[in-house]
Amino acid sequence: MVYVNVMQRIQEQDHSKNLEKYKKTFTEDEWNKYISEIQKKHLTLEKGEECYLLPVTNGNSKDSKVVKQIVEKLGAKVIDLNELVERQLEGGKYHILLKENLETHDPKANGFAYSFTYRLKPGIFTQLVSDEIKKEKDADPGAGRFLLLNYPPNIKEAIKFEQNVCSRDTLLVLKDEEDNNVVEYFETVDKIKHVKDLPKLDPLEISHVAKPAPLLETPQLKMLADTQPSQDAPAIEKAQWQLRQLGQPIRQYGESDEDVITRLKSLK
Repeated sequence: MVYVNVMQRIQEQDHSKNLEKYKKTFTEDEWNKYISEIQKKHLTLEKGEECYLLPVTNGNSKDSKVVKQIVEKLGAKVIDLNELVERQLEGGKYHILLKENLETHDPKANGFAYSFTYRLKPGIFTQLVSDEIKKEKDADPGAGRFLLLNYPPNIKEAIKFEQNVCSRDTLLVLKDEEDNNVVEYFETVDKIKHVKDLPKLDPLEISHVAKPAPLLETPQLKMLADTQPSQDAPAIEKAQWQLRQLGQPIRQYGESDEDVITRLKSLK
């Protein structure tokens, strides 16, 4: 079951070619280290894209004059969290979860228009935003900037965003905001700009050539030697060398050291 889950994770992250290249030359420790590296998180946007966050919109929608002016300066794709939640409540992937936990909806809110009970796990709104960004990137792989309206609704979602979606983010404010913990959070890390001070930026085009996300740390793999292992070499190295002499794969997917040795015994 563990290996099935791991394989699904590998397929999702498109590391199958690397797995195919190396899986037959791993010792068990090397295999575990390699899987651990693969399982490290990668950002939704990690090719140099930028995200501008506008949590307090003062009721301005995508079609408002204010937002259009921002888009003109940034050249950005616009994603509105309020719209995403509305679509979900109408029958989206998370509609049951959101409906069961919906507390209030205020169409006149200055920012995020919904409130939910404490039972709603942090990160759900970041997942909605991430999924929408992926759709936009599928439609336009070169898209380099995104403007997120009414997001993040709280600090926990802001942290999730930087951990999972994009680290190149800037918070925008229409005016000085007092007693807003999200604004204070971004001020602390010096990632905030007033819309009035926002310059017109050059277009940001991202290469559409698909590249696999690099591992944060390349695992150092110990390849099986071409010469016969010494007398005091680990049993697994000896077993794998013998399998090679028999023209057999030295490690099949999912095999532990014990499985490799058992398979060798069955061939003798």
